[in-house]
Amino acid sequence: MKNIISILILLAGAALCSLGLSDCTRNEIRVSFDLPEKTNRTYTLLYYASDPAKGWITEEVVNVAKGHGEAVLPAVNPTLIWLFQAGAKDPQAVIYAERGDRIEINGRSSSPSEWTVSGNTVSESLSEWRTSNAGIIASSRSGRRDDRLALNKAVGTSVAAHPSDPVSALLMLVYFDRRADEAGFRRNWNLLRDDAADRKWKDLVSRSDMDGDVPAEDRLPARIVLKTLGTGCDTIEPGRVPMLLYFTRNNARTHGSDIAVLRSLVREYPDSSRRVIAEVGFDTDSMTRLYPTRTDSLRTAVRAWMPLGVSDATAREAGVTRMPYMIVADSKGRVVYRGDNMEEAAERFRESMK
Repeated sequence: MKNIISILILLAGAALCSLGLSDCTRNEIRVSFDLPEKTNRTYTLLYYASDPAKGWITEEVVNVAKGHGEAVLPAVNPTLIWLFQAGAKDPQAVIYAERGDRIEINGRSSSPSEWTVSGNTVSESLSEWRTSNAGIIASSRSGRRDDRLALNKAVGTSVAAHPSDPVSALLMLVYFDRRADEAGFRRNWNLLRDDAADRKWKDLVSRSDMDGDVPAEDRLPARIVLKTLGTGCDTIEPGRVPMLLYFTRNNARTHGSDIAVLRSLVREYPDSSRRVIAEVGFDTDSMTRLYPTRTDSLRTAVRAWMPLGVSDATAREAGVTRMPYMIVADSKGRVVYRGDNMEEAAERFRESMK
């Protein structure tokens, strides 16, 4: 009799699971490796684990012996798993997973860039794209601008072909180098629609430059009010004269060379009524901000202070996502450059002054 009751309980539990009346999915993700037998290496899985109350960064080290290994990752919400080879500073693959998923990693070598991933349709599509573009991805790590732009182009091609696919959003967030091509990022991001445009994909990656929405039109606000060191307050109105806005900190790596370029522009275009050159400091300490402005000879430039940095409402409205950051607008108020290369910003500013 006890055996019959036990069987009935098991059958009832299975029925409830199949009907969705009981949550029978475990709060975990299983990741298994099936590699060549000679593979004996350590790999790291880095992901953000979260539940309705809190979240935390989790790092799981997997020892693959004779080509096989497995990790059980506690997870409640969907997440991205970043896969690192031992000693590598950059992830070699990214995996999308939801609780209950069984992710299978297969490969004919010990190199993660060549592995295929299965377990859900999003990860499978990400895997297919990564392996198809492995050479371009590897070249982009050189840091050369042309290589970074080549990767951006590959991402853009996929986004244009599949604007409603969530994988397109993840490709933009994971692989597109926004610093190399700000305008291209905005153009491609604004192609996304339907499920691909859902905020959840941005939240998964948690990029600091994606806190706000990417505007559909690359224009500046009608009026930009800045707290300035000389006059207390200054209002800039895009669309009157060409302008170059430079957002920085005194300890920024390129601050010295950037200021040198601004200094040359101030000398080249001394009439401040025909242009606006503004240097906006993100330094939190007022004295740290004040001293350099007295010694760097940018006499006819607007010297502003924005201690809240990219969190400032004015910075967010202008689309400033990081520092150093430059915005160049022509005399009609059209933004002709966004990015972090002062030489390029200066060149576009000169073109706008013609």
